[in-house]
Amino acid sequence: MNKDYFEDELFEGKNYTTVPFLKGEYDHCRFTNCVFTKTDLSKTIFADCFFEHCDLSMAELKNTTFRDVQFKHCKLLGLRFDECNSFLLSFSFEDCMLNFSSFYKQKLKNTNFINCKLAETEFAEADLTNAVFSNCD
Repeated sequence: MNKDYFEDELFEGKNYTTVPFLKGEYDHCRFTNCVFTKTDLSKTIFADCFFEHCDLSMAELKNTTFRDVQFKHCKLLGLRFDECNSFLLSFSFEDCMLNFSSFYKQKLKNTNFINCKLAETEFAEADLTNAVFSNCD
């Protein structure tokens, strides 16, 4: 697998169901209006990234790293966050749809869920210390 490094880049309007997604490390990148539906994001590193108006539904997250990642106005249906790399895992969600996703046993300390849809989302055995659920269903 070829690993690529991307820093301070904007990815706008990309549809990764029709064009290949390059696995690697994304640092301080912004994804706007991108489609990642059923895309394999396994072993990809996202650090200090921002996703806005993106659809990541049913994406593969095995050993995916999310460090200080923000999701805003995103569709995140059926995601297995419990399969992510848990080392330094940190993200926030605002105006997102997280239905049918799983955070089983994840450490979600200080995680913000603001105006989110969380129907059938699993938080069993998750550490939700100081997590904020504001205006969520």
